[in-house]
Amino acid sequence: METKNIILFGTGATGRFILRDMQAIGTQPLAFADNDPKRQETEINGVKVLSPYDCKKAYPDAEWIAAVMHTEYMPQILEQIASMGVKTSPLWHFVPNRDKEIPDSAFVQITEIAGDVETVNVLVDQRNFRRHPDYIHQLPHSPLEEVYFPEFYTHLADEHLVDCGAADGDTIKEFIARWPNWSLITAIEPDKTNYVKLRNNYGNNSWISLHCNAVSDFNGQVSFESTADHSSRIGGDGPTVYVHKLDDVNLRIPPTLIKMDIEGSEVEALWGARRILKEHKPVLAICAYHLADHLWQIPLLIHAIQPEYKLLLRRYRPGTWETIWYAVPPKRIVK
Repeated sequence: METKNIILFGTGATGRFILRDMQAIGTQPLAFADNDPKRQETEINGVKVLSPYDCKKAYPDAEWIAAVMHTEYMPQILEQIASMGVKTSPLWHFVPNRDKEIPDSAFVQITEIAGDVETVNVLVDQRNFRRHPDYIHQLPHSPLEEVYFPEFYTHLADEHLVDCGAADGDTIKEFIARWPNWSLITAIEPDKTNYVKLRNNYGNNSWISLHCNAVSDFNGQVSFESTADHSSRIGGDGPTVYVHKLDDVNLRIPPTLIKMDIEGSEVEALWGARRILKEHKPVLAICAYHLADHLWQIPLLIHAIQPEYKLLLRRYRPGTWETIWYAVPPKRIVK
């Protein structure tokens, strides 16, 4: 693997995503820089973590990338890098999932089945970003606080949320805060460290059903890369976890709302839930930014399974980040 003269500042999910993509194409950064003493002198996928001071001392000619986006500390980190007087590169040079452009045939088909004009605008914006990646010229994104729970679909008093990739229960917390009237929550999280946090937060509620497994298009076991944060995923060379088709999970009652944030396994998980989609038509909120072709594979698959859905696309972060496909049955579209 070729080592690049790059320092990634930040060992959170964004930094791990960028590292994963760099390593997938055979490149390796010099090191991670991080201000947290607990993370310094450790390694992430073979890349050492140092303090910013030690990184600058060891690699004075390196280019630094602020690998942060989902943190309140982003402004301070950008200011810190600027004050160090080091070379920098824009984050978008290394943003995941801009390495493939949407095929013309898929673009045309999705615009024909899009549920509203904004969906087409977001799709065009994504196509343009992949051709000329530049945050400055992107269309404004939707407010982050609306992710998964936008105002264009109705809420049911007997809502059954199935949260695939529940992590520590952050989405569940937001769901309950927004909609106190609901029937059941099914939380699915395969990362054992995350699952312990999830159980500590919600294990005493009999109306919240917890499952420590992954979801895909088959039942069995798979290797799993456990990071104890939101970037855990199927694959890698970690220990195995159980995986199930959502169609075969005991959900007690049919779901009315399914959210999937499962780090690239969304297409397989949707195929493993095709009976549910055909028969019950729950609202879907599916992350479409983990793999490049998910931007078009996800809506086309959903449309093939259940053509009655209205398909709507929204983006909640710069670049490709937090791009979500929603599938909403017509009766739940807000008029």
